Amino acid sequence: MKVPAVVLLILGSVHLASTDTHSLTMVATFISGETQFPEITMVLLVNDVPVEYYDSDIKKIVSRRHWRANDSIQETDLRDYVVAVLYSGMKTSLNTMMKRSNQTQGAHVYQSFTACDLENDTLSRFFIMSNTFVYLQEDKNILLRKGTVLDSSRTGSPLSDPTERPRVRVIQKTEPHSGRTQVSCVATGFYPRRVNMTLLRDDRPVPDRELTGGQVLPNGDGTYQLRRSLSVSEEELRERHRYTCTVSHLSVDNKLDVNWGKTPVHPVLISAVLIAVLVLAALIITAIVLCRKRRHTGEEDENWMMDRSITVTLINWHHKQ
Repeated sequence: MKVPAVVLLILGSVHLASTDTHSLTMVATFISGETQFPEITMVLLVNDVPVEYYDSDIKKIVSRRHWRANDSIQETDLRDYVVAVLYSGMKTSLNTMMKRSNQTQGAHVYQSFTACDLENDTLSRFFIMSNTFVYLQEDKNILLRKGTVLDSSRTGSPLSDPTERPRVRVIQKTEPHSGRTQVSCVATGFYPRRVNMTLLRDDRPVPDRELTGGQVLPNGDGTYQLRRSLSVSEEELRERHRYTCTVSHLSVDNKLDVNWGKTPVHPVLISAVLIAVLVLAALIITAIVLCRKRRHTGEEDENWMMDRSITVTLINWHHKQ
């Protein structure tokens, strides 16, 4: 079935100007029989974010606000025509399969998945999956790449313009059954989706076989999130390792590092602390010496005054005699 490729080209004529990899996906579902769902639904996604929707109940294409420039009348008519062609093609294919399998009663579902990846403004992958069969369209790749680049030069997508800085943190929680501690590196709120995350243990990368997660997932606001987790035993906790979450992204110039566990003491900090301790000790010793000197001087003055007082008293006594 070749219709989904045409729909992807027409509905997805959007320019994603970036060095990052972008994806354009369309999922179409046709349902035959009495159900509570629309007979046909179509969803267009850019970088896993739904941007356009159509179903046979509302009978119109609903676009996400500001995701692309306004269509001309010709483009709108062409998109409506393609939807009609897709509807007719899926209905015919499903009816044919139902007759061949001799299963014409009840509800039947026919799904089509069409996608392409754009990397550095070059089409790097395109495939169609329909009726559980996967086949590559190598000849179509060239045609679609030419058509998409030419068409996309006329429209722009706000989804591809901004960059959002990731928020990174390291969190821990106790696993209820094993008693182990799960240390997770979490980055969220970033755009575009390409991101590099490394979990370090005492400044050495933790092997991938020890980690879980690692799949970039979409948030509801068009940004993305990524989580990688490590299960730490009680023995490892007693060893007091230091874990560091390192994240690299297009929106930041340098890596983002977040630590958990014991904090390493920098040699410069150690030297500064030692100098401060020595200076403080010198001040204390100097203060003690000065206090003792003053006390000793005070005692000598007091003795001299007492001796002088006794002498004066004796002289006065002799005069009285």
